[in-house]
Amino acid sequence: MLRIGLTGGIGVGKTVVSEKFKTLYDVSVIDADKITRQLMQIGNEAYNEIVSTFGGESLSDNKEINRKFLREVIFSDSSKRDILEKIIHPKVRHAIIENTHSLSGPYCLIVIPLLIESNMQSIVDRILVVDAHQQNQLNRVAERDNCDPDHVQKIIDAQISADERLRHANDIITNNGDFDDLDRQIHRLHQKYLALTR
Repeated sequence: MLRIGLTGGIGVGKTVVSEKFKTLYDVSVIDADKITRQLMQIGNEAYNEIVSTFGGESLSDNKEINRKFLREVIFSDSSKRDILEKIIHPKVRHAIIENTHSLSGPYCLIVIPLLIESNMQSIVDRILVVDAHQQNQLNRVAERDNCDPDHVQKIIDAQISADERLRHANDIITNNGDFDDLDRQIHRLHQKYLALTR
């Protein structure tokens, strides 16, 4: 099975693209963010490590991991971000590899927002980068999360640059147009991936 690592900055439309591959062509999708949320559930290994490392303030009132608190911590303190990533990334990598064993089909998509930053290139065969104009990113995230565009800009600035991400790309989807344009790009890549697996 060909493993396609799908990545891109915040607000470029990674979820939209992966859902379209899934609904249009029945492609299996593994989502690193969903795996991370599962790892952080009460009682799981990552949950216990985060609480012992970051203390009670890392928990919300219902004793679940306070993801908003963690987001603020990692964007304001790079040393704490490194600590959190050392807890999370190896477990996510292991879970992704385990999940690919149970899949069937010519290829699968593995959605990893921090694919390059977390050095997970070795667990995929190709890298598909979803890219968009920065103004589109700002507008989408501000609307989606009901937050200030300045806050979104800080997140974008904390991530690696779009140029750096594109340097690692085998394939690129540019998500600045309408859904018809997106569908055409996805169709072309679907045909390409099928050809590569023959």
